[in-house]
Amino acid sequence: MHQIIVDQNLILLDGKPLALVTRSGLAQWEQDGISFTFRYDQILDEGDNYGKFRCLYEREGTHEIFVLVESPSSPEGFRVILVDHPPHTLH
Repeated sequence: MHQIIVDQNLILLDGKPLALVTRSGLAQWEQDGISFTFRYDQILDEGDNYGKFRCLYEREGTHEIFVLVESPSSPEGFRVILVDHPPHTLH
């Protein structure tokens, strides 16, 4: 299982830093015809967000992994988007 941890100012997945992508960035990828996959990983480190999920994206042909974040200009400001349940588990 992949483990996501925060090490000072870096967000790491299995010890490698994650890149960031916003919803508008995803829309741009789609507009540019860039294929990508996504998955949800559960936060396993203790803390306020224990058990929540982050959405991770990987562009086709690369090994770079992106975590979905809010735009700095959003009302809530920059932050990693977290959900209680991945969409496919909602009833």
